[in-house]
Amino acid sequence: MTTTEGIQTSLTTIGITVPDAHQAADFVASLVGATATDGASVPVSGSVTVEFTSSASAEQTPPRIVDVGTNHLCFTVGDIDAAAGYLDEQQDVSLLGDVITVPEGPIAGNKWIYFRSPWGTLFELQQWPETPGYFGHTDARLHHRRDDIPSALLPTCRGLDHSGYSVADLDATIAQLVGSHSATEVLRTEIEADRGFMRAQFDLEVEGTSRMAMVSVGELNVELFEHHIGRKHGARPLTANGGNFLTLPTSDRNTGARRLFPGAP
Repeated sequence: MTTTEGIQTSLTTIGITVPDAHQAADFVASLVGATATDGASVPVSGSVTVEFTSSASAEQTPPRIVDVGTNHLCFTVGDIDAAAGYLDEQQDVSLLGDVITVPEGPIAGNKWIYFRSPWGTLFELQQWPETPGYFGHTDARLHHRRDDIPSALLPTCRGLDHSGYSVADLDATIAQLVGSHSATEVLRTEIEADRGFMRAQFDLEVEGTSRMAMVSVGELNVELFEHHIGRKHGARPLTANGGNFLTLPTSDRNTGARRLFPGAP
């Protein structure tokens, strides 16, 4: 991630460029039971807001989730089968693969599945066990929201679980978040996936290994992946479909908040 201009706000903003900002905001707002403000901004949990911007090239396909700089949003749910069943009934939404239960490691017991939005961007559902695997190895904690949102159309939705990013250098990215934004590293793990698994779960013809970490920054969980899957495309500019930014308060009160562009540190 590269730090750029100072932004005077105490809020955390996840910015995402999509073909139609209003369509995306309405879709996400309906899932989490929120109201889109200013037409294209959606409060997703606490002080965290997702801000959508319309792309200058609306016909451009979204980036692959393994490409450097790609962002995805993950919603936490209390019953992932019920939530996935609801999405499967929507004509403009596509589930990818099956619900996966992680067998071991720091996220043991975690259940997840990805789905494709009406405009093609990938989102994720995640259900944490009552006692996540990492609890036994560290006192650090992610934000685990346990209350269902009654107004959410997505069954048992509890809001945003995390914002995920594919980065070029995992260690450097974590160091920047910890040093400049008072982040706490909570867990790390390594993942290996063959081509069949990647095709079924992510609609990708790739295979390889990935280093993954999760950090807590204020009220936001951030998931970071350093993928080793062969050729990867670089981060897209903000004007392109899939371009994105993350605005976080800094450790220095005189600086305010800073906008981060995912990609190379």
